[in-house]
Amino acid sequence: MSSNELHESKLHEISHFTINKNTMLVIDCNNCKDKKRIFNASQKCMACFTKGFFTLKNRKIKGCLFISYEREIEFKHIELFTDYFNKIRKIKKFINKVELIRKEDCTYEEFGCKALKKENCLENLNYYDPILLYIMLVKERALVDASIVNDSKCIQCLSRVKNNLEKSIEFLNRFKIINKFKKFKAENNLPEIYSKFYEFLFTNSFLMHDKENIDVTTVEFNEEEKVIDVYTIGKEEIFQITIFQIQDEFEKRYVISLYDELKSEKSLFDRIIQDCIKNMTAITFNRVIPLERLISIYEKDVLAFLNIKFKKLSNIEKKKIAFFVALKRVNIDKLFPLLIDDNVEEIFLDSINEKIYINHQKYGRCKTDLILYSNEIERLKTFLRIYSGQRLDYTNPSVKYVIKNKYFYCRFAIDIEPIHINKFGLDIRKLNKNILTVQDLLKNKTLNPLMAAFLYFSLIHRCNITATGETDTGKTTLINALDLLTPKEFRKIYIENVVESLNQIEFDKHQLKYVVDSLDPSQERINRIKEYSKANQIKTLLHRSPDIIYLGEILTKEEARALFHCLAAGLRGFQTIHSKTVSSLLNRVVHFFNIDPSCLNDLDIIIFMKKSHFKRRMISISEICNENIDLSNKDEIIFNYDPETKEWILLKPLYETKVIQKIKNSEDLNEVKFNSYMDIYTNIFQYLSTVPRINNRELITLFHKLSYFSFRSIDKLRFFWEKWKNN
Repeated sequence: MSSNELHESKLHEISHFTINKNTMLVIDCNNCKDKKRIFNASQKCMACFTKGFFTLKNRKIKGCLFISYEREIEFKHIELFTDYFNKIRKIKKFINKVELIRKEDCTYEEFGCKALKKENCLENLNYYDPILLYIMLVKERALVDASIVNDSKCIQCLSRVKNNLEKSIEFLNRFKIINKFKKFKAENNLPEIYSKFYEFLFTNSFLMHDKENIDVTTVEFNEEEKVIDVYTIGKEEIFQITIFQIQDEFEKRYVISLYDELKSEKSLFDRIIQDCIKNMTAITFNRVIPLERLISIYEKDVLAFLNIKFKKLSNIEKKKIAFFVALKRVNIDKLFPLLIDDNVEEIFLDSINEKIYINHQKYGRCKTDLILYSNEIERLKTFLRIYSGQRLDYTNPSVKYVIKNKYFYCRFAIDIEPIHINKFGLDIRKLNKNILTVQDLLKNKTLNPLMAAFLYFSLIHRCNITATGETDTGKTTLINALDLLTPKEFRKIYIENVVESLNQIEFDKHQLKYVVDSLDPSQERINRIKEYSKANQIKTLLHRSPDIIYLGEILTKEEARALFHCLAAGLRGFQTIHSKTVSSLLNRVVHFFNIDPSCLNDLDIIIFMKKSHFKRRMISISEICNENIDLSNKDEIIFNYDPETKEWILLKPLYETKVIQKIKNSEDLNEVKFNSYMDIYTNIFQYLSTVPRINNRELITLFHKLSYFSFRSIDKLRFFWEKWKNN
């Protein structure tokens, strides 16, 4: 038996590896005589782990569970090893070349290598452990560099050995796990760097921590940040986003880095970037070029240069570098990752002396390390001037402009002197955020299944729904999620200042969309055409036969009057209005928009949204009461959120609500029938809240069928749902 075979046979005696029903790699170390009280990333343990994992690498493992230590390693960390294992054969081929060179025509072979008198590091290598292999290769290269020989054959041999060692190391540098190790090594001067790195890697990936290993006396003063998420974004996944949890703070830290694979050798990468910029062709334009076209032009120019000068780079590396250089050339390389990250909802810069911070869809408020210097701010101002066609100076110190292209869809707002006390402020509102469906809202605890059932019943019966609340509370997200549930046959007409509704053509829905003048002061100046204002466009809806109208945000008195004009004429749909409370909404409508209080009855359902510690939820679902004169008590709450129990309370039997009684007046809807519908719908939304996320098309198709059977019969609806659920 060879030494390698002996080594492998002993590995199987150390630990036991199995795959459970969830495709998790389960490791039981209880029978190992070397088992420690807490997890230990020794060379022997890592040899066991990597070899065992390698033998099962083709099983599409989703994670790793150490049952002996009650620890679980997430998939993103398991994937580091899987990527490496997939190229192990190629790595062996590289290193075998080194051994072959040393044996070819060596005069001193019988007596051992004359040049390398020290122990050969390449004997009995453990190829399954990427870090150990990397350390051994670097050590061997150091031995070669330190060798002093005069024999011409030895010099020639050493040169070939060194060349192949460097190729092997360069190949390893392509793997994420090697780059993480190199970064860790550079940042930490530790004597046992090998085991310390694996302990660091696994400690930051374990979902459960050893209670025995926590020193409660130091927890309060622990300033270290913990990685809570890592994901890639952009063309060719060029950017990597890392989210850090900050000790004793609600704010997270959002860090952008170039994908590890791209910056495996930072100094080399930086030189290539500078070389590309230096040799870029000067391009002049006699007109404004769309941003995506401009990026494409520069990208092709850089790619042509790379193909000539840097032929050894892979095509993927060239594409990534070319795209990044193009972004630098158009001066948006700093902001671009934030603009294309669908998880980022809003981007803020309050003054020239501060760093950019953001609102993240999943993690709330996040800090960044991004600073815009004076020259970058001037370029950004020029960028907005060119694309908006507006002035940005002392006479017009504020500019708002929407930019939409294949990369991002955002509303930019810039304020400068004299209106801005610190000379410059930036607010970028993302308009192409991730589509959140009703299933996502249920899982986020924005509402509960019974509330969803009530809203769905009201929706398919064409009741009017108004979402209100302060800014950034999720009003538009909510009405977009409800809009996706509308029956397939509905003709829906949209009138918006800024298009925030979802494109549903791919789901076979009927949508007619209009965009009207924004409220940007520059758009409301002398030459504004009143005929095409939002208020006038809303009034024209009476002649366009919509089943549902989507009006977006109601901002002005004219828009509010047009809205209530449509509601009085029988049109129904969705709209949002800013307010602090439902009472303040009614005050705003009556006193500031001059709407007669009797018209409020046409609002049907009012949903009040609120955000607390970056968590958005419905606080109440209300309807208007005819009998109340006092506006502060004119709304009657149907559902109300209890912050103490963190649950919603039903304050009124749903069948007795005014909105259901309105439906009952025109349809056959007795209480038994209504409750049967509500039982089925509640069961549907309860199911959706517990199962893994269903893709958008499948979910929307389901609700198309549900709306169809809802108007056939309860029995057909129940039969369809049970069949769909069971399948």
